[in-house]
Amino acid sequence: MANYSIHAGHNANVPGAQGYIREEVIDRQIKDATIKYLRAAGQTVYDDTDEQGKTQNENLSSIVRKINAHSGLALAVSIHLNAGGGAGIEVYQYDSKTDTVAARVLNKIYAVTRLRNRGQKKNQSLYVLRHSKPPAILIECGFVDTKTDAEIVTAKTDVIGKAIAEGILGKDINKENQSSQPSKSASVKPVPSRTPLNRSDILFKKSDKGFAVRTLQQDLIKAGYSVGKSGADGVFGPATENAVRVLQKDYKLLVDGIVGVETRAALSKALEKKKKQPKPPDSAIAPYPETLIKRGSSGKGVERIQRVLSIHVDGIFGAKTEAAVKAYQKRHNLTADGIVGPQTWISMFKKS
Repeated sequence: MANYSIHAGHNANVPGAQGYIREEVIDRQIKDATIKYLRAAGQTVYDDTDEQGKTQNENLSSIVRKINAHSGLALAVSIHLNAGGGAGIEVYQYDSKTDTVAARVLNKIYAVTRLRNRGQKKNQSLYVLRHSKPPAILIECGFVDTKTDAEIVTAKTDVIGKAIAEGILGKDINKENQSSQPSKSASVKPVPSRTPLNRSDILFKKSDKGFAVRTLQQDLIKAGYSVGKSGADGVFGPATENAVRVLQKDYKLLVDGIVGVETRAALSKALEKKKKQPKPPDSAIAPYPETLIKRGSSGKGVERIQRVLSIHVDGIFGAKTEAAVKAYQKRHNLTADGIVGPQTWISMFKKS
């Protein structure tokens, strides 16, 4: 077992970055989760967050003073969120001594959020890294002023905290504590069908909404799993749940329609598998636009479809276009749902 110092940046007097969310609010939720999981793994953890400093200098010096008051610390961790219109996660280091732990933490957070991995960065000007006696890292857990990042981070503070803790330790906390804390350590691996995932392991479930859900749906579509007529609409409804169940069945996971870390990893594998598949000899002349074209769609893709179907070309996917698509699908032994997905598109635009 080891000793760790964890803190969240800024405070109410010295607010952090602001956008869709407030840094000093969300970073504390992540910090609390990180500490919770480290302690659950039997580690000694000090919360060195400063709530009293009234200036940036007071805030930073108070944090460092607390860190340096402890002896035998294996690592000090500073948790922040970024700003500036970018996207993704990154870990700052003072030097190469923390390369291994920084990489583990970064990869763990990426695995549960799929936010852009901005990498590890050396920076000897950051106050906490420069003045802390033990090895230290500073984690930027996403951008507060980028909607995608803000939505994902807000929904996943506990999951991110767990990822940070596991990255620090280099092991799965659930496995480590399964026998001593069964009520708090539900594994993300397949479990009996009536046993739900631990709340902290759930990334997406039915009724969830938002940009992150839309991204999930787009990935499901790209991997070949239909999310229904509504397509990637950002709503985790019955069709999306069914797509997740099919994915889980294909990859021999617990079939519950809930997206956890294992299911998200399986989807990543499905996407990679799809990318590696050679294009069939009758692949489409016009590349598939990577989104379902259906009633309500418009643009050049719709115009191309209308030309193939020999109907009026106006670029608007209305009732007549939908009916023509269904008729085409029936003639070609395709699912007659009136939606142009990858199979229908390739059939329409295959090379002669």
